[in-house]
Amino acid sequence: MTINVNWQGDCRFKVITEDGFEVFIDADSKSAPCPTEILLSALGSCSATDVTLYFKDNDIELKALNNCVTYHLTENEPRLYKSINLHFSIEAKVTEPQVKAAIEEAINKYCHVCLMLQPTIDITYSVEIIN
Repeated sequence: MTINVNWQGDCRFKVITEDGFEVFIDADSKSAPCPTEILLSALGSCSATDVTLYFKDNDIELKALNNCVTYHLTENEPRLYKSINLHFSIEAKVTEPQVKAAIEEAINKYCHVCLMLQPTIDITYSVEIIN
């Protein structure tokens, strides 16, 4: 796999994936998300994808899903992610144990981004079920 990162001036870059998708990144967060925001976006969307797939595989109709990613940084430079919480708001006819099972499988078994980050970052979750 190949990802091309093309400098666009200042601290801005255009990222082109192997399939030709484009993402813009700005380390100054003036015209696009910064690289660490992209990383958090990948974590949030990857874990949410695996939760939705769990629901699909278990014939649970999902009406809406939101994953709000919050984080804490270390005190000293470089300011790294110390902990991250994934807050899932889910609208579906589902029980809390079903939701927790879906999220725990996503975080601990299927989400590649979670699995890559977990050795050094504490990843937790919280849940809001909307029936």
